[in-house]
Amino acid sequence: MSKKQWHRRRRPRGRRLQAPDPSIPPCPICDKPLRDISSAILHKDSGQPAHFDCVLKSLRESIELLPNEKLCYLGKGSFGVIQQRNANSPMRFFIRKRIQYENLEAKPDWRRDIVKPLMDQSVQEQS
Repeated sequence: MSKKQWHRRRRPRGRRLQAPDPSIPPCPICDKPLRDISSAILHKDSGQPAHFDCVLKSLRESIELLPNEKLCYLGKGSFGVIQQRNANSPMRFFIRKRIQYENLEAKPDWRRDIVKPLMDQSVQEQS
C-alpha cells in the first residue's frame, strides 16, 4: 500500500448528522426536521422547538442594525443588540437593547426530557 492510499483512508470524514426524531415536530420557521433538540430554542409564537439559527435569522430580519452593532445570544432565551466601541475605551461594547425571546416561566416538555437524563446521570455519578 502506498503512502498516499494510506493517508486517504485515514482522513477524517465529515460530521454525520443524526436521524430526525419523529416525535419532535419540525421547525416552525423553516419546516425542516430538528436533528439536535439540545440546541433548539422555544419559538415565540408557536411554542414549539425551533432551530437556533432560524430564530437568529428572523430576528436579524426584523431589527435594523447600525454598522457598529451586532445581534448576539445573551443566554436564557434572550438576545441582545451589542454596540461596539473603539478599542481604547474601557468598555469595548455594551448592550444597547435586550430582547427576551423565550418565556422564562414556560418550561416545555421537550426541554424537560433533555434535562432529566442529565440529572439522573449526575446523581448516579455522585453515588
